[in-house]
Amino acid sequence: MVLRDQHPNLKPKIQAQQRQQATAADQTGIVGALRASGATGIQQFSTVSAVAAHADAAEVARLQVDPQVAAVVPDRMIPLPHQPSAATVNARSGTNPAASLCPSDPSRPLLEPEALSLTGTASTDPSRPTAQRIATGKGVKAAFLAGGMDVDNPEFVRPDGSHVIFDYQDFSGDGTQDQTGGAEPFGDASALAAQGSRVYDFATALPHAGLPTGCTFRIRGFAPDISLAAIKVFGQKGSPESGFVRGIDYAVTHDKVDVLSESLNAYAFPDGANDPISLANAAAAAAGVTVVVSSGDAGQSGTVGDPATSPDVISVGGTNAYRISALAKGYPGYVNNNITALSSGGPSLDNRYIDLVAPAMNGMAACTVDKDHWPDCSGPTQVFGGTSQACPFAAGAAALVIQAYADAHQGAKPMPQLVKQLLTGTATDLHAPADEQGSGLLDSYAAVRAAQAIGTGSDTSSALIPSTTQVDVTGAAGSVQRASVTLTNTARRPQVVTLGSRALGRQVFSTARTVQVTDAAPPQTSGPGEDPLAAPTTTFTVAPGTQWLRAEMAWPGIATSGQLSFELFDPAGRLVQASYDYGFANHQEAGVQDPTPGTWTEKVLWGPNWAWYDGPPNTPGSYRGPVHLQLTGFDHTSAGIGPQTKIIPGGSSATFDVAVPLPDQAGDAPASLQVDSGLGTRLSVPLARRTLVPAPGTFTATITGGVGRGIDQYLGYYLDVPAGQPDMTVDVTAPDPNTMLAFYLATPDGQILASDVNQVESSWGSGHGPATGAATMVVNRPAAGRWLLIAQVVGNVSGNDISEQVHGTVRFGSVRVSATGLPAGAPLSASRTASVTVTNTGAAGAYFFLDPRLDQQADLAMKPTSGNTTLNLPEDTATTSPPSWLVPPHTGTITETVHASLPVGVYLGYVDGNPSVHGSGSHVVLDVSAGQVAFGQWSTDIGELGPFHGTAAPGTATATLTARTQAFDPAVMSSTGDFWLSSVGGPAGAPVFIPAGGKATLPLTIKPTAAPGSTVHGTVYVDTWNNLAGQGCELTGLPYSYRVG
Repeated sequence: MVLRDQHPNLKPKIQAQQRQQATAADQTGIVGALRASGATGIQQFSTVSAVAAHADAAEVARLQVDPQVAAVVPDRMIPLPHQPSAATVNARSGTNPAASLCPSDPSRPLLEPEALSLTGTASTDPSRPTAQRIATGKGVKAAFLAGGMDVDNPEFVRPDGSHVIFDYQDFSGDGTQDQTGGAEPFGDASALAAQGSRVYDFATALPHAGLPTGCTFRIRGFAPDISLAAIKVFGQKGSPESGFVRGIDYAVTHDKVDVLSESLNAYAFPDGANDPISLANAAAAAAGVTVVVSSGDAGQSGTVGDPATSPDVISVGGTNAYRISALAKGYPGYVNNNITALSSGGPSLDNRYIDLVAPAMNGMAACTVDKDHWPDCSGPTQVFGGTSQACPFAAGAAALVIQAYADAHQGAKPMPQLVKQLLTGTATDLHAPADEQGSGLLDSYAAVRAAQAIGTGSDTSSALIPSTTQVDVTGAAGSVQRASVTLTNTARRPQVVTLGSRALGRQVFSTARTVQVTDAAPPQTSGPGEDPLAAPTTTFTVAPGTQWLRAEMAWPGIATSGQLSFELFDPAGRLVQASYDYGFANHQEAGVQDPTPGTWTEKVLWGPNWAWYDGPPNTPGSYRGPVHLQLTGFDHTSAGIGPQTKIIPGGSSATFDVAVPLPDQAGDAPASLQVDSGLGTRLSVPLARRTLVPAPGTFTATITGGVGRGIDQYLGYYLDVPAGQPDMTVDVTAPDPNTMLAFYLATPDGQILASDVNQVESSWGSGHGPATGAATMVVNRPAAGRWLLIAQVVGNVSGNDISEQVHGTVRFGSVRVSATGLPAGAPLSASRTASVTVTNTGAAGAYFFLDPRLDQQADLAMKPTSGNTTLNLPEDTATTSPPSWLVPPHTGTITETVHASLPVGVYLGYVDGNPSVHGSGSHVVLDVSAGQVAFGQWSTDIGELGPFHGTAAPGTATATLTARTQAFDPAVMSSTGDFWLSSVGGPAGAPVFIPAGGKATLPLTIKPTAAPGSTVHGTVYVDTWNNLAGQGCELTGLPYSYRVG
């Protein structure tokens, strides 16, 4: 019996005693009547004000009309999820203990992907309310960007013979019939709109699992009635960024789509909204298109890639859907919905979090067997996953929201920002860290109900839709920052709403283990599809009160010694979590929300723990040695934001003003605003807290590593630089010599002006050298404002420890450089020698050189350092490759000019990805301007403009780059040479190594070349360059002047 008055003003945690007293008083009369009627097993509850009892039919009928009682429901038995009895497993398993997960009746197949059920999108249970019972995507158009595919696959043909995919275009230049891998586009299309028209069998789909025939399934998309456009942007000979931009533009302007699904990432930094794809997405959103982007598959260590960092898109991370893993490996029990280890998360460099998560590990997708076209397809189905699958799931849910909204609002379609708010505002809070889950797990059913109700109110929705999908606060350590969020009540009834906060709290327990990988292979413990064990299994105890479990693993492997991963099993023996190793990383990490207390088991396995279950299990590698395991439990606590309660009338909104205290430690401290209502609504709004690095001051950073996929770990820090500083030095000490780290400083306008790594060449140009244990970045006359400090793991970590602490120091005015003999206005008719004495005040040794410049601007033609200025089209790196140029410091504008024999798209970008610009045409001129443009390598990418119905037509393009920069002074020559002269074709010079704390005197000669009587003004800049970083710094400038003659 659920009572009508649930006392929403009394919170179960913070007002437990008052709530128990109030609910007990309400229940007194009901309990008395139950006892008088002879009821047994009476139990009273206070978290939900309810009473349970064994009562006869007459008493139940009386209670059903009791005005105090809201509902009388049967006390149903709920089976343990996916936990069959031993007898059942043995009776049906054959060689696979997980065969019990197969359908009991093969004529009633399982519904794949499992994500459909986990997100409330669709179900085989006819009594369960799901989103597809309300909307199926009818009347909505969507496009996805991927490779080539078979649009005639039966899963993309409707029962009436019409095609799901109404348009298929190529923007890579290879044409729509060229060979392409196939896994990604078939997976995307299946996630969006597979028809579920065919029945498949896991006995053949997972041929190495030992499953019995009759383990049947169907594949259905999230929006099966959507009209889909397939935009091919990935080619076999290259994928020009211009093709992505053109593909987006075509989908918006020609196909008139409502939704874009983009399972792609480019790890450019610093983050910015001005890279070409982000600009194209922003334009699409402004045109009314909802853009959904995968966060990436690089793990949870700050690895969210562009364009998912843009606030104009819906960025989607991933969770576990373990049915296929359990079937393949022989695990009869499993737990879903933890954040999957591959999901890119963590704060982005500009302090953005992902928006939500959807199942990403893993689900079945359709494929067409044709090795000449789609070699990834070994059968009619494939195991698909990653945030590449989570993204089209969310895109399909967006289509359902758009249809439901239009059906309830006289055909009007919602704007992208509202679609984003409806999806994030109805997501299920998983109790995971906000930078990993965003708002939580996609709930298509709740989102569709909210779409129907928004603006009018409804009896079928009680969602509270936030005005923002993320609250950002940045400030000094210990400061209090103000923010607000407005909540809209989609219900017709008023809701009593309480807003509080949640953050990761104290450490509850910590357990460390070291296991050995030896030649003696441990015996297998499960079915034939399980990867081989690399080390003996180990157990650990999760203490009561643990709300977040972090599991980490490290080992000192090498690139060829094999991949390792781990799996975690709860006290019931269920698979709960697994790590992910894409490449050579030496580090693994995964988390578990709300772990069951008790004895857990951890397995260390050979292989990446990825979803290629349609192939054989992995084979052991050659690594032999220790594997370090660390298990740490935490509880949750408040983020320092006290609860406040408001009544929001039906269909109305209310604003909550919050005061957010910032931690004392510089860096990021993810948290969330927690919303609870008396109608049972729960909402988590990410709260991105970033504490400034004190300037001057110190900071620390924790280095863990990644999964070995493109990017391993990024950390971003803000520091505010006051005006008038002569120089800024940032030193970082890193104790592990075998983990390469890179550091960058970006200006308030997004230009990288200093960089270093914790290694240096043993001799100039050798290409290798020892670790220095430190890195130093120096900026000459830093602009006032907010700078971005970036720390990056370059490749694998050493694996000797689970993590590493690096320590940084920010200083001003610490450069020590002096000159002797530089002219200061006096006449000069003959050569003069001078010298510059440099003391290396940084923490790391570096190669120093002098860069003499005139105090005047010049337009200089840059000489390519690699590639070809004349390119063959379509792009084919086997014949020609796009050029790169070295841009010197003190450049205010760079201009690329491209002449092509046919229309092309042109991309120009800095070596690290941003800033970047894009243009198109037969004659293209691109400019990048700043107070000082980032110095170092810039590159271009040129591709023909699609769509292409066959192979793109042959052509050529010529590219040049001009820099508006401070002119080099040919009259001044240094013993070090000038490294920057190589940008215009001059010699690269021979910089001098000065160890930390060391001093060197660098001679130079001034031999006037200007006309007699003229006055020359110039500056000798003191610079560093680290070939292992591919970048450098400028310390200071020493002025000189003289009159010739």
